[in-house]
Amino acid sequence: MNGAETITVKEVSATKLRDHFRRYTKEAKGKKVILIRNHRQKSKYLMDKEWFDKMIREHESVLATLEVLVNPELTERLLRLAKTIDDDVRAGRLHSMEEVFGKD
Repeated sequence: MNGAETITVKEVSATKLRDHFRRYTKEAKGKKVILIRNHRQKSKYLMDKEWFDKMIREHESVLATLEVLVNPELTERLLRLAKTIDDDVRAGRLHSMEEVFGKD
């Protein structure tokens, strides 16, 4: 997800959502989100699952990157490893996922 993405939020009442459910579920695609207002409950969002899952994965990736960056020793170690990774791959010094974890 890049920072230039614009999320569109359309507000509807719970009654209107109930009356036109199919229409609003079709509208909730990609970055188009439906905000459902109900005076008896807290507001809810209706959104595209694939887009939401992608957003969660990217959020987790950013958090993992920040955890590495706040650890100076780990950051330095990764930077040192990054300088030799291409040579290690060419020389066959790395193991495949199957070699490390075995086959299912």
